[in-house]
Amino acid sequence: MSWEWKFVWDMMPQLLLGVWYTIVVTVLSSVITLFGGLLLAILESVSTRIGRMFVRFWLELFRGIPVLVLLYFGFYVLPELGITLSGLAIGVLVLGFVYSAFCSGVYRGALITIPNGLRDACVALNLSPYTTWSKVLVPIMVRRAMPALANYVLMLFRSSSFLFALGVPVLLGEAQQVASQTYHFLEAYTVAGVFYLAINIPFVYLLHRLKVKHG
Repeated sequence: MSWEWKFVWDMMPQLLLGVWYTIVVTVLSSVITLFGGLLLAILESVSTRIGRMFVRFWLELFRGIPVLVLLYFGFYVLPELGITLSGLAIGVLVLGFVYSAFCSGVYRGALITIPNGLRDACVALNLSPYTTWSKVLVPIMVRRAMPALANYVLMLFRSSSFLFALGVPVLLGEAQQVASQTYHFLEAYTVAGVFYLAINIPFVYLLHRLKVKHG
């Protein structure tokens, strides 16, 4: 087995397409993850007992079922129920919902560390619940949760490779397609691994900086 640079150059446009889709999936899913996790944490904190039970059910549902099962359910079962979405949309929603469930716990942990005296001060200043949450509690929660949130975004990026199972042209899917069509497995998977590593390094650096700053 020998390395062929010409083949590497020829397959580069297809793998770069996979890089683009991987980044798009990661960004869109991260938006759902970070905002969805925050919303779930707030709802669990302010809801009634029934509301908290619903949030807990939602969290355990998406924490307990493997990502691939959820992806296949959305892609193959939902159309039978009259709901048809593209593989990309299903992948983004599934990853966003799954990791928002995990990030919700991070936000709740950050909320617990906020002294009760701060809430008492907000009440003493006659601040509305909306102002208390949006101007006081949420900024503190986000700042303290940043290192753990960045780690989950990194995990989400790696999980984006699962979307190749739905035909979404993420990096792993494009590498697998190239390799199966040309039998150049060495070049295809090696270059894909290099791309994953190149995208991963900035995440790791950011995670380290956040741990140093907020750790």
